[in-house]
Amino acid sequence: MIGYLYYDPVDVERNQSFINWFIEEGKILEMDILLKTSDAYHSGSLPDFVINRSREPEISRFYAENNVPVFNSLEVTQITNDKWATYLHFKDHVKMLQTEVYHKDFKLPAIVKHRFGHGGTDVHWINDFDHSFDHQYIIQDIAPVIGKDLRVYILGNQILDCVLRTSDSDFKSNYSLGGQIQRYELSKAEKDVVYSILEIMPIDYGGIDFLFDENQQLILNEIEDAVGARMLYNLSNYNIVSLYLSYIRERLNVN
Repeated sequence: MIGYLYYDPVDVERNQSFINWFIEEGKILEMDILLKTSDAYHSGSLPDFVINRSREPEISRFYAENNVPVFNSLEVTQITNDKWATYLHFKDHVKMLQTEVYHKDFKLPAIVKHRFGHGGTDVHWINDFDHSFDHQYIIQDIAPVIGKDLRVYILGNQILDCVLRTSDSDFKSNYSLGGQIQRYELSKAEKDVVYSILEIMPIDYGGIDFLFDENQQLILNEIEDAVGARMLYNLSNYNIVSLYLSYIRERLNVN
């Protein structure tokens, strides 16, 4: 069984250990995982499945149109990698911060984010409008609780585990930016929020990021399609790659 693992070319080097992990676990499960880059997805023969971690929806569309199963789906990749599309898709179903395409009549202070950014990059706290932002950015209210967020890891459209991230020095609590992390146990009400999202848009493997309101209730912030696993394997004994590949085998009805 052959699977193509897609990454953006600029992301390959810093994700090499994760890529190697896929290749090695694939061998154990008799799955030949081949690294491909998003600049060459039209070349070569069709695989048995595709894991698209490039954040590029055109790759998912190409293989879906050729009847090749893609993880995550085209819908997930297309919506979650665009913060504005995510807001429009979920705002009527789950609590989110007021968000608009960037303009200079929004109340300040506010948070400005690039629509297609990830990993906490190109996110700005602004107190005035002396910034060079355009329609590629969204602007949103500041969360009631600053420097604290929650990542819920999803595998097979089910909750796998949760990590609370906090920062004492920055409004961004990303682990890659120096935030502290700890395991987190969801309440029933919090689980209901997560599953309401998954009912609207099933996720094979990803992360759902939440902020907190003044009553410590969840606010959907964004969804990570090509979610990282560094926090999870630093806090647990999960072999997330083996679990993910085993899930894919099951979905493809491979014994």
